[in-house]
Amino acid sequence: MLPRVMEVYPRIEQVREAAVEGRYEMVAAVPSESGLAPDMVTFVRRIVETLAPIKEGDERKIINRVLNVRNQFRRELTDVFEGKKKFQEWYDGMRTSLGMRDDQMDRVIYDALEDLSSPEAVEMRTMFEDKLRGGVLG
Repeated sequence: MLPRVMEVYPRIEQVREAAVEGRYEMVAAVPSESGLAPDMVTFVRRIVETLAPIKEGDERKIINRVLNVRNQFRRELTDVFEGKKKFQEWYDGMRTSLGMRDDQMDRVIYDALEDLSSPEAVEMRTMFEDKLRGGVLG
């Protein structure tokens, strides 16, 4: 049976309010990245899902924690594309907090850009491909 109403809220606070009011099952629990280009929304989603995976068989408590982490990661990366934060600052902070080597983080970003066709995504993928091959940035 489909929910009576499907709503997407632009702010996490609105999602929380809906959950408190008992509308949790009828709302999308992820804030909208309405200001981002579709390719960047896809990129952000792929990055977030890779860096904070949910494994089959995880307990609900663990899944809830991972979803909270995903929301935090999504906000931070969205801030980059909205110009509120520098990409390098996000990259360094994320890589360090997750204990990843540069090449591991580069691979995650490179893979998340696969099949995206916007000029920004293509340029970014080429840059990370060069970096992974030990090019100019490596």
